[in-house]
Amino acid sequence: MKKITVLTTLLALILLLTQAIPAHAEMEYRFSDKDTITKDFSWGQDDIIEAIDFELYGGYPDGTLGLNNNMTRAEFAAVLSRIVDAGGTPGQNWYDGAVDGLVKAGVIPDKGGNWDAAITRLEAAQWLGRLAKVYQVAVKDQGATFSDTSDPDAIYANKAGLMKGISPGVLGANQNLLRGEAAVLLLRVAKSVDNNLPSDDELVQAAKEALEDINANAADFEARRNVDLSFYDKLPYKRVTRNYFEGERKFMYAWRNDGRKNYQITNSEVKVAEKHNSIAIVAARIETESGYKGIGVSRLKKIDGRWMMTQGGPPENRDLKYLQLVGIIK
Repeated sequence: MKKITVLTTLLALILLLTQAIPAHAEMEYRFSDKDTITKDFSWGQDDIIEAIDFELYGGYPDGTLGLNNNMTRAEFAAVLSRIVDAGGTPGQNWYDGAVDGLVKAGVIPDKGGNWDAAITRLEAAQWLGRLAKVYQVAVKDQGATFSDTSDPDAIYANKAGLMKGISPGVLGANQNLLRGEAAVLLLRVAKSVDNNLPSDDELVQAAKEALEDINANAADFEARRNVDLSFYDKLPYKRVTRNYFEGERKFMYAWRNDGRKNYQITNSEVKVAEKHNSIAIVAARIETESGYKGIGVSRLKKIDGRWMMTQGGPPENRDLKYLQLVGIIK
């Protein structure tokens, strides 16, 4: 388990140290149908990519995202339970623990129905409305409503800003929720649940521990550089992230001075730019032994009670607001 944890943080920080590979060429690029993000869901592409970066959203074992597929009730329950840490008693089915936890929390009314069936936009809105009440999500628009449903939970999800319509005031109640739409919803939920926030010290420490793992593994580069990560999909909850250059399913490193040695890295001015119950963004100044100085932005996810880095790299356009917010750039 220690090796897996070290490898997780090692891979997640690769792009923090490389200029040759753009930061966006990472998590979403491992999916063979990644083009559908911009082709079919351009309206929500930034949120979908960020949901992938935070590991709120994953693909199928065949390496596809399936954004145009229907989201099943089981899949939606599983990701919601992770976001609010509402795991329950496991059962015979892979989703039983998630469903049990959400029922106990009051998000789902009961365990009945076909969990392999597609979830409708109405049912998703009902779940999100109850979730907003249970986890004290603030109301953003008291007058928000839907013309095609009078369900109070669905309308509350709209008031809380968690569920928007297919057009202004229209939920599309009887339509199935697509996986691409669900990814946008999941990020919105994760960024709205703030009733049990972590401390800044906890998040800064998590980022520093990730860097310590990077430095500890620098000397072990040659032994690790050709490791095939095919075991990734077999691990529970994607504990190893494929944040690496993946031309042949191998991972690579940058900033090596002689082709054999990795540079040690230090960070300073580590600041929390955004935090919620289950996700956070941390920014820092970094420096290598070679004298390179730069800025890194890391995304953290709370997994099984522990904060872990899921994606890291040089700042993209979407990150500039965070860097300005904490004063790392003016």
